Amino acid sequence: MKTIKILSLALGTLAFISCANEPSLQEYYVENQQDNKFIALDVPTSMFTNSENLDEKQRETLESVKKINVLALPVKESKEEYESEKEKLSSILKDEKYQLLMKYGSNDRKAEIYFTGDEDAIDEIIVYGYDETKGVGVARVLGEDMNPQKLMELMKSLEKGDLDVEGLKGITGMFKTEIEE
Repeated sequence: MKTIKILSLALGTLAFISCANEPSLQEYYVENQQDNKFIALDVPTSMFTNSENLDEKQRETLESVKKINVLALPVKESKEEYESEKEKLSSILKDEKYQLLMKYGSNDRKAEIYFTGDEDAIDEIIVYGYDETKGVGVARVLGEDMNPQKLMELMKSLEKGDLDVEGLKGITGMFKTEIEE
């Protein structure tokens, strides 16, 4: 009977400790997407409607991307809130499951690109950035077995105009309006 009590206590402690994990990027997104201070967008890949200019490999790559989640906090009046959210995101991205791919920027403006999954089969690409005059934001490109090299080739297609990004122009306009207010 004493063994059962000790085993139960150990399992209860283990369950409590495992639930006290650091917050994930998904949890951060869910917690803040309904907050009016944030701009939250879920962009399905169907927004790139004119994909008939793509070859078979490019279509496969586009189909490996399921959706894009964007969460941004404009600076507006509260510099303290901006700093707090910037620190929260930086802390979350220090978790070892987020692997740094690239960094660029300066002290006032910075962007970092992370990924989760294997190098040959990425499940998520995270773009985190901040600008002291505009705000802080994170974009999550969610997919299944995304190939980084093929994604780069697809981005080149975007530059050549093979993808229709008309649907995204309204989104970028919304960010400008929010930030300028």
